Amino acid sequence: MIRSRVFLVLGLVFLFLILVTYAFVDFREREDKAYDLYQSEAYLKVLGLYSETEIPTNELELTILSQTISQLEKKLNGKEPSKDLLSRFQSRKGTKLVEWETTRGTYYHLEDPYLSHLKKHGDGYKRALLTKIGTISKPIPKQEVSQLLLQLILEDPRGMEESYSRSLANLLSFPFEPIGEIESGFLLQTLHFLANTSNTNLFHQTATIRGKNVNLRSGPGRENSEQGKVSEPELTFCLEEDPATESIAGTAGHWKRCYFPMLQKSAWIFSGFLTEIPPSAELVAEFEKRFKSVENEIRIDFEGWNGNQIPATFFGNYIPRDSVRISGETGFPIYGLTKGSKNWQRICKKLSGDKNYFEFSFQPTDSEVPIPFLELHLNYDNKEHLAYSISLDQESIWVNKNRYVLDGEKRRENLSLHIGSHEGDKWNASLWRRNTGLIQSIRSLPLDATVLASGRYSWEICLPLAKEPNREQVLLFEIRTGIH
Repeated sequence: MIRSRVFLVLGLVFLFLILVTYAFVDFREREDKAYDLYQSEAYLKVLGLYSETEIPTNELELTILSQTISQLEKKLNGKEPSKDLLSRFQSRKGTKLVEWETTRGTYYHLEDPYLSHLKKHGDGYKRALLTKIGTISKPIPKQEVSQLLLQLILEDPRGMEESYSRSLANLLSFPFEPIGEIESGFLLQTLHFLANTSNTNLFHQTATIRGKNVNLRSGPGRENSEQGKVSEPELTFCLEEDPATESIAGTAGHWKRCYFPMLQKSAWIFSGFLTEIPPSAELVAEFEKRFKSVENEIRIDFEGWNGNQIPATFFGNYIPRDSVRISGETGFPIYGLTKGSKNWQRICKKLSGDKNYFEFSFQPTDSEVPIPFLELHLNYDNKEHLAYSISLDQESIWVNKNRYVLDGEKRRENLSLHIGSHEGDKWNASLWRRNTGLIQSIRSLPLDATVLASGRYSWEICLPLAKEPNREQVLLFEIRTGIH
């Protein structure tokens, strides 16, 4: 009898423990917990679900973690930043705290270890980037603003127009270093597209200047310092309006903060000097054409690649190697040959559809001997036929036997090979850096003229791999290909 009572008590205790466990222990997937905690603004609890140096592979988790870092950076730069929060990130592994001295004091920046692991141009990457830009609440260094702006204008805002336009307006409110002609064109296309979209804060905010030598101000009101002058018919996009009504020269209106593309800066201007105009239909069409080509673009990078295994979507004789991380991106090392070795292995990726450009991003090498790091093949008759071999040494880049001497700076390069027309059994191509031609009339190796004329071929991208790696290497970061 006593034994049965003991078992009964133990059973009841066990049942009680089970009920307590189910009542207070969260058995949901970690990503679901992280999502709910982020929505409730419990940002430190989100980080608490992960070890300090852990990089998840799940896109949703990476997105939430990146957004969490941005929200905590915003808290660090609030009116009354928490000393406990600052102390936490000063000692947290995996997240570097950087102090930027700005016109409004110290800005505490958290280097985001998660954003670079998200798939570029994917929804998660765009959400994380928009959050990062949207949470900036006071000036940051000009070069940092420029970098974020260059990242943003390469992303398609369609499907996220409202949040994209708010983030862009926030970013354009800060001074930034001048951006290039091509990038400025992309920004202008994007601004006209957003001004033509009804669910954005830029809708109906395109205007031209009315009058000559109209003052721009640092704030809403004539008491603020001058920031320059503009004259008609200069174009502007208004990002924000001060609610107070004022009358200047007999005209009632509001002060507006507007972005001036010609000046590449924002400033305040009185609305009486503005004439609203419709967005440019031509630039909207160019915007849509640009992202239509991006949709057909193939991008190859090495994020998520395990050095012990062949990169995803490649095939061939792979030789394991360690990945190299630089500025948050993964580089694929391609080594030169040793003295006693003369052979290369190759891994390749098959491409479908027409292609007329191949853009590649790499880190220069210290090698005195050219290292082949990229090959473009045509595949026909079930065989690979080498068309172009691209090599690099410490001074030059070579495309087949054509040489271009680089400027000697050991910075990351971004070049592209543009495939032109074919003549007989050879393609004709040119090497470019942005909008500057470096080498013209680069002939391919001989191919089958009949096949070229018929179009019965496909392209392949191949990476040459030395059997015996040495210290001399080229780091390849990404390849893009498509139709211009």
